[in-house]
Amino acid sequence: MLNEHIPDWETVPEALRKREQWVCWRAVDTDDSADGIWLTPIDPATGERATFDDEMTWGSFEDAYTAATASEMDVNGLAFYPTRDDPFTGVVLGSCRDPKTGDLDDWAQTVIETLDSYTEIVSGGQSIRIIVAGQPPSWTSGPINICDAEFHIPITGEQLSSTSATITERTAALRAVYKAWKGAPDPAEAAATLSAVDIQEFGGLPSESGVDVDLSDTAVIERAQYGPAGDVFRRLWTGSSAGYASQREADVAFCSQLAYWTGGDGEQIERLVRQSDRNRAEWVSLVSEEKLYDERTIGQALQLTDDYYDPRDAS
Repeated sequence: MLNEHIPDWETVPEALRKREQWVCWRAVDTDDSADGIWLTPIDPATGERATFDDEMTWGSFEDAYTAATASEMDVNGLAFYPTRDDPFTGVVLGSCRDPKTGDLDDWAQTVIETLDSYTEIVSGGQSIRIIVAGQPPSWTSGPINICDAEFHIPITGEQLSSTSATITERTAALRAVYKAWKGAPDPAEAAATLSAVDIQEFGGLPSESGVDVDLSDTAVIERAQYGPAGDVFRRLWTGSSAGYASQREADVAFCSQLAYWTGGDGEQIERLVRQSDRNRAEWVSLVSEEKLYDERTIGQALQLTDDYYDPRDAS
C-alpha cells in the first residue's frame, strides 16, 4: 500500500482549488496494474466510492482536504475530476525520472518544456504530471498519457523545480504533443518531432480572418439550426450523411456551415464538431505525418467558404 501523500494546501494551483470537483483516493493492491496499485476515488463526504459521472460524490478542495487529513478517513491522497465544461487536462509522463537523483529522460524534458504549465512529481517519484488548460483531440495511453474528462487526476502538489506553478492555456501545444505521440513508436521519437517543428503551427488549427462574429457556441448552433440552410445543418448535426457521396464530404459540408457562422474560427469549428453527432474516432485520427483528420477537414471547409455571417447585417 502507498504511503499517504496529501498535498499542502498552498502547493495546489488555485485554478483547481476553487473548483468543487475534488475527491479523495485510496490505494488498493491489485494484479491489474503495472505497479500493483489501483487508486480508487473516494467521496469525501461519505467515504464511499466516487465516480466521474456523479458530481454528488465530489466536493470542494476544502471538503476533500479536511476529509483526507481526518484520522478516521482511510485515504491516501486527493484527486481532481476534470469535466467537459472546464479546460483542464492532465498529461502523465511515465517512468521518466530517477527518484534518487531527480534526473529526467531527455524526451520528458522536451514535453515538459513544450507544454510549459504546472508540473508536479507523481507519487513514487518516477513519473511526472503536467496540468494544462486546453482540450486534447483525444486521450492517449503509454509513456505519454493524456487524459481529460472521465479520469480522476491524483494531485501531489510536489511541484517540479524550474517549472510553472500555474496552469496555463496550451491548446496548440497539447495538440502538438498528441500528434507527435500518435505518429511515433516511442516517446523519444515524439520528442524529436516536437523539437523539429514550430509548435504553434504544428499544433494549431486552420483559421481564416473572416468577419469578427464573436458568437458563443450556443448562439452559433441556434442561428445555424434556424438559418437559411437550417434543415441541412440539423441533419448534419445529428450525424447524417444523406445527400452526400461520403461521410468525409458531409463532414466538409458541415464544417463549411460552421465556418460561415463562426467567421472562419478553426478552434470554434472544432469545438462545435465535438458537440455534434459527427464526432467520432476518425475525427482525431492521423491522416498524414503532420495532419489530423479534423484539421484537414476544417482546412478544406475554409477553402470552400468565401462568405461569412456578419452580425452587423442582422442588427
